[in-house]
Amino acid sequence: MGGDGGTISSNRTYLRGAGKACHTADHPSNAAKRAKLEDTEQARLILTTCAISGAVLDLTPSSKQQHGNNSCSGADIVVCPYGKLYKREEALEALLRRSQQINNGSNVTDALGSHVRGMKDLHPVRFYVTTSAPSNGGNNNGNGRGTMARYTATCPITSGEIGSGNVPSFVIVRSKNPKSKDKKKNSSSDNDETDGIEFSPNVISERAIKEMGIEGLQSEYGPFEERNMIRLAPPKAGGVFEEIQRTWEARVEEERVAKMQKKKDKKRKRGSTVDVSAKKKSETKTSLPVVAAAASASIQGKKTSVADEARSNIQTKVANNSVLSSLFGGAGKKNQTEKEKRDALFTRNC
Repeated sequence: MGGDGGTISSNRTYLRGAGKACHTADHPSNAAKRAKLEDTEQARLILTTCAISGAVLDLTPSSKQQHGNNSCSGADIVVCPYGKLYKREEALEALLRRSQQINNGSNVTDALGSHVRGMKDLHPVRFYVTTSAPSNGGNNNGNGRGTMARYTATCPITSGEIGSGNVPSFVIVRSKNPKSKDKKKNSSSDNDETDGIEFSPNVISERAIKEMGIEGLQSEYGPFEERNMIRLAPPKAGGVFEEIQRTWEARVEEERVAKMQKKKDKKRKRGSTVDVSAKKKSETKTSLPVVAAAASASIQGKKTSVADEARSNIQTKVANNSVLSSLFGGAGKKNQTEKEKRDALFTRNC
C-alpha cells in the first residue's frame, strides 16, 4: 500500500450525485414530494378542525352511540359540498350573520362561502371512531384527573385512519325517503329507521367504495346515489377540487332553472284555471235570459192550453143542450126569423 499518493475523499469526482441537483431541495422530484406533503397536511387540518373557528372537532360519541371500543361520533359536525368540515353551531351563526348583513344592506363577509346557500347544503357527518386507551392507563396525572381517551376517525370497512389525511374518503348523503301516506301505521317503523340512521357512521374510504361497489353499500349505508357523495378534503393538485367545484356550480344552476320552470308552470296553470272559470261565468250569464224566455214561453203555453180546454168543454155542453145551443149558437141566431125568435123567447119564459 502507499506510493500512489492516496485519494482525496472530499473531491466532487468521488461523491454520489456530484455535479447534479437531485440531492438539493429545489429539484423537481423533491418539489413534488413537498407539494404532496403539503396537501396531506392541509387535508389533515380540514379533517380535524372547524373551517370557520379553527377549533378541533370533537369526535366524542354520545352514550347511545358507544358500542365497546368502536362507536360513531356525534352529529354536531357538518360538511359542505366542497368537503370542508364545520361545527354545526358555528355554521348556523355564520348563516345568521350573513342574513343580518343582507337585511342591513352592508357588505357580506361570509365565512362559509357563496357555495353554501343554507342548511340544506350542509350535511351531517358521523365518523366511525376507535378509542385508544390513555397513555398512563387511566391513572391520575398528579392533579387528580386522568388522561382523556383519544378518538380516531377510521373507515368502518378497511380500518384506514381517515383523520391522517392520507386516506381519501367520502361522506354518504342518504336520499330522502318518500312521505308515507299512512303516517300512523308506519310511525313506529319510521322512528326505528331514523334512529338507526342517526347513530350509524356515514364516512367511508375510497378504497372501501372500490372494493364493495355502490350497490354493495346500499344495504347498510343506503339508500344513496353516487352523485350525492361528498369528497372530504379534496386535493387541489391534479384538478380534483376544480372538478368538484365545476360539478357543484352546474348542479346549482340546474336546480335554479328547474325552480324557475316550476314557477312558470304554476302561473300558467293558474291562468288557465282563471280563464276556464271566467268562461263558465260568461256562459252562465248568457244562459240566464234564454232560460227565462223558455220558462215564460212554457207558462204562456200552459195558460193557452188551459183556455183552449175550457173553451172546448163549453162548446161541447152548448152543443149537447138545445136551450144553450139556441142561446149561444151563432149559426142558429143568424138563420132564425123574427117570429121564431119570439116563439123561442115565449117558450123560455114559460
